[in-house]
Amino acid sequence: MKKMMTIGLAAVFAAGFAGAQDDVVIIDQSVVVEPVETHVTAEVAVMSSYVWRGQVYNNDMVIQPQISVSDHGVSLNIWGNYDIGHNNTDNNGDFSEIDFSLAYTLPIDINEMAFDIGLINYNFPNSDGDSTTELFGTATILSWKDYVVPSFTIFGDIDEADGIYALFDIVAPFQISDYFAVEAGFSMGYGDSSYNSYYWTNEDGKGADKGINDYNFYCNASYELAENLTASVNLTYTMLEGGSVRDAANDNYEAKDKVWGGVNLAYSF
Repeated sequence: MKKMMTIGLAAVFAAGFAGAQDDVVIIDQSVVVEPVETHVTAEVAVMSSYVWRGQVYNNDMVIQPQISVSDHGVSLNIWGNYDIGHNNTDNNGDFSEIDFSLAYTLPIDINEMAFDIGLINYNFPNSDGDSTTELFGTATILSWKDYVVPSFTIFGDIDEADGIYALFDIVAPFQISDYFAVEAGFSMGYGDSSYNSYYWTNEDGKGADKGINDYNFYCNASYELAENLTASVNLTYTMLEGGSVRDAANDNYEAKDKVWGGVNLAYSF
C-alpha cells in the first residue's frame, strides 16, 4: 500500500516515490491528454522504512520495485514491497506486498483541472493479510502548476475495509535546471468509521473514530543522470492525529510518528 505519485504535475519526477505518494502512478496528467506513444518506466526504490497512510509497517529498510506502462491517458502499474528486516507481521527476506493499479486521465478540460479515475488491488503474499481493492478518483488543480499544485483524492475500498480514505495534497515544484528539480509538499488523510475500524483497531478490538488520521511533510529532489535515466531522493515526516488513531498504532504498527526517506532510480523505455 503505497503512496500516490502524480507524475506529470512536475514531469521531472518520473522517478517518484509511490511508496510511501498514495497509490498509483498517473503518467500523462494534463488538462487534456493528447495521443502519445506507449511509455514504459521501470523503477526501484530503497527506503529507510515502509510507511503508508500513517501506518508504519516496517521500521527497517525495504526495497520497492515497480513497473509502469502508459498510453493515451491509461496507465498500468505493478508495485512491490520487499522487507529486508522484520515488519509488523514478522515477515522478512521476502515480498510482503504486491499491488496492481489501473488509472485513466479523463480527456476533459474544466478550468485547468485534471481528473483521474482508477483502481488498486492490494495483495499480501507472505502474511495473513487479506487482499482488497480500492476505487479512486482524483481532482488536480493545474492553474498555478508553476508555483503550487493542490489535489484531492477519494479512495473507496469495495472489499475488506468497505470504507473511504480521503487525501488532500499540495506540492510546490521548483525546476532548478533542465536536469534538476525539487519539490516540497504537505498532505493529510481522513478515514471514515468503516475504514478506521479496519486499519486502526486496538488490542481490545475497538476501531478508531472517523476523522483525520495522518499528516505528512515531504520534499523530493530529482536529477536526470542520462537520457531516460533519473535518480530521486525523498525525505518525509509522518505524524498521526491523536486519540484512538495513536492508540491503535501502538498495538498494530511499529511507530506513531516517523522520519523516513530513500533513493529511487527510474529508467524509461
